[in-house]
Amino acid sequence: MPAPGIVTAAEIRLPEWIAEMKQPPLAATDQACMALAIALARENVARQTGGPFGAVIRAESSGKVISLGVNLALATGNPALHAELVAISFAGPLSGGATLFTSCEPCIMCLGASHWAEIRRIVSAALREDAEAVGFSEGAGCGELKAEMAARGVEFESGMMRVEAATVLRAYAASGAPIYGPKSGR
Repeated sequence: MPAPGIVTAAEIRLPEWIAEMKQPPLAATDQACMALAIALARENVARQTGGPFGAVIRAESSGKVISLGVNLALATGNPALHAELVAISFAGPLSGGATLFTSCEPCIMCLGASHWAEIRRIVSAALREDAEAVGFSEGAGCGELKAEMAARGVEFESGMMRVEAATVLRAYAASGAPIYGPKSGR
């Protein structure tokens, strides 16, 4: 543990293969952004660089993809590096509104980070029950936080390209890769 007053920083590095991923054009559609989030999750599993989750952030003012993330929790030993948090960390200030596209409904930690980052819309593919069906635990309180965020104007859409994203989760679990997190799941 660092001494009081000492500043330390964690460096987040995306896997090198992400540079090879085809980016959507300007004014990227919802479908293109979600397809990219799922492709990131699939590739992260295939290349064994992390867990089966991917995320994309699109600026609403320009329609441009501004950030990508993959789950790096296993690769780094840092349990906070879920795909959504990685994407939020690389996005910078999100004034003007942003949409988070994620390959699976966010866990409670990622929902909280989205709240503080002022994400205005969250679109997810696989549902919480898809993640929990393979052993991940998304955390209590998700429903309550989503309701509070929705009351503040955050829009939620779940199940876009669900079949494709749930397939990635099942393939990950079938590979024998670790289901990480709380003993009751992730």
